[in-house]
Amino acid sequence: MQLPHLDWVNQDSPYLRQHRDGFRLLRFDGEMEEAFNRYHINVFMVRMRWALLVAMVLILLFAVLDAVSLPESVRNQTIALRLGVMLPMLFCTWWASYRKALHPHFQLIAGLCSLGCGLGVVAIIWIAREASFPLPYEGIILVTVFFYFLTGLRFVAASLCGWLIFFAYLMVEAVSGLSGEVLLYNAFFLGTANVIGSVGCYFLDYATRQNFLAQGLLQDLAEKDFLTGLLNRRAFSERAERSWRQAMRERQSLAVVMMDIDYFKRYNDRYGHAAGDEALRAVAEVIGQHARRPLDSTARYGGEEFVGLWYGLREEDILPILESLRASIQALAVPHEQSEVAPVVTISIGLAYVLPLPHQSLQDALRLADVALYLAKEQGRNRVVLKRPGSQGT
Repeated sequence: MQLPHLDWVNQDSPYLRQHRDGFRLLRFDGEMEEAFNRYHINVFMVRMRWALLVAMVLILLFAVLDAVSLPESVRNQTIALRLGVMLPMLFCTWWASYRKALHPHFQLIAGLCSLGCGLGVVAIIWIAREASFPLPYEGIILVTVFFYFLTGLRFVAASLCGWLIFFAYLMVEAVSGLSGEVLLYNAFFLGTANVIGSVGCYFLDYATRQNFLAQGLLQDLAEKDFLTGLLNRRAFSERAERSWRQAMRERQSLAVVMMDIDYFKRYNDRYGHAAGDEALRAVAEVIGQHARRPLDSTARYGGEEFVGLWYGLREEDILPILESLRASIQALAVPHEQSEVAPVVTISIGLAYVLPLPHQSLQDALRLADVALYLAKEQGRNRVVLKRPGSQGT
């Protein structure tokens, strides 16, 4: 996926920071790596399940081939390995793919399964060599190609499996007395397969990470207000609706807040729109700093108006936060000669403090916050006014 034009992306985007920092070692920073792990599971899980099913079918077909083509001294042990060890490992891994609790560990689980199956093939070659039966070694190459490119294993897991199986095979052939010339050629072809697989898997992993960042940047473009970096109105509405439903389930209170910069039209008329944009960015930064918990959200609602939602706070906790927000904006000391409130930019805040009930909606809370904002302006601006459902302004 092609990256969007980076000049259009909010410069505080964690996806943009990660893109600029790079990831040559196929590792993101902190929480970004955790998010990528979840993304990878979502993208590749179906593919991994199908690969496991195909592998199980192939194991069964090879067992049939063993039954009709191998001598008894080799047949029973190889079939026992395929059906008694390798097939159950594949089935257990396939079963684990449907257990969400195991998804964070699925690269490890799938990697151990791939390693186990590869070592199982090595063991089959060992059994054949001990019985002096000329079993082709190409099965190791088939297994190597399969888990590098078809299973969804990432670079580290796939490479570890490939090279561990490579060295295990060399050890078996060396101990079994394979001639040096034949062993050299076999090692060369199997080693080449691992080099191709490792390089190919690296580029696949790198491309997957690029796609992850591109999707994140596109999501930022879709959700963030370009000027301020806060959420836009649509994205806020979606997140706030989810928070509303969660608060209703968990019986948690919500603080829904409407905010408006005082006399901002006069500010633009006096200082120009470029200065107005800078003022909006400064105010938005302060607002964002006061809503950093995962379930809190703030947005530019339109023009000089902002909206916010704080989840699960007591009334006596949210009021100091909003008062600190108001005071911090005034403390920015952005000159505003045309204001009737103060010689600097200030903000009026309307707070609706609600416990969501089935007969209420988020829109009801937003209307109540808008009423509180109107009261804040009516009472002189540069203040916080609280409204509860059915209450008078405070």
